[in-house]
Amino acid sequence: MKAIYSLAVAALVAAGMTSASAAERLFVDDQTVRQAQKILNDRGYKTGGIDGKMGAQTQAALVNFQRAEKLKPSGRLDRETLAALGIQKADGTPAAGGYDAATIRKAQETLNDRGFQAGPAHGMLGERTAAALSAFQKSEGLTITGRLNPRTLAALGIDRPSAAAGATRAENATANTIRDVQRKLAARGYRPGAADGVLGQTTRSALMSFQRAEKLPVTGQADRQTLAALGIGS
Repeated sequence: MKAIYSLAVAALVAAGMTSASAAERLFVDDQTVRQAQKILNDRGYKTGGIDGKMGAQTQAALVNFQRAEKLKPSGRLDRETLAALGIQKADGTPAAGGYDAATIRKAQETLNDRGFQAGPAHGMLGERTAAALSAFQKSEGLTITGRLNPRTLAALGIDRPSAAAGATRAENATANTIRDVQRKLAARGYRPGAADGVLGQTTRSALMSFQRAEKLPVTGQADRQTLAALGIGS
C-alpha cells in the first residue's frame, strides 16, 4: 500500500514539473531567448552570445537585470521579465508597441533605404527588423530597444498617420503621376532612375532625399505634400 502511495506522489510531482516546464516553454522558445539576449547585451548585461540558448551566462545576466529592475531574481524569462525587457506585455501578448502593419512596413522600407538591413517590407516586426532598428537607434544615439517607439519613428522621419495614408496614396498614384515625379526629381538633380512610372527602390530613395531637403515628412511616397512641392497637380 505504501509503495502504491509513493508511486502516486511521484507521478503527481512529475506531472506538476511537466506542467511547469510546459508553461515555461511558452516564454523561452529560441527566438524569444535570442531577442532577450540581444536586449540584455545592448543594456550592458553580458549573455555570452546570442544563440537562443538559456546557458549559465544568459541566466546570470537575467538575474542581474531582474535585480536591477526589482524583479524576482529567478534567471528565467517569466512574464514580468519579458515585460520589463519590452518583449511582451504583462498579459503575455507580444509588445509590438501598438503600431500597425503600414507603419512597420514604412519603417522597414526607410531602414532598408538608409542601409540598415531590415529584411522584406512585409509589415511584421521580426528578428531582422529588430536588429536593424537596434543598429539604427545606436547610430542616432537613441535608447537601443530594437522596437518602434515615437522617438525612433521621428528619427526615421515617419509619423503614424502619414505612413498609413501615404501607403494608400502610393497605391492610388497612377503610372503617369509617378513618371512625372521621376522627371521632376531628375530635373532637380535627384536620381530616381528611369522614368518608367514604377515606384521602385531607386525612386523611393530619391523621393526621400527630396523630402528631407524640403523639410517634408520622409515617407518615400508620392503623397500630396510631395507632389505639391514638385509642382505636380494631384
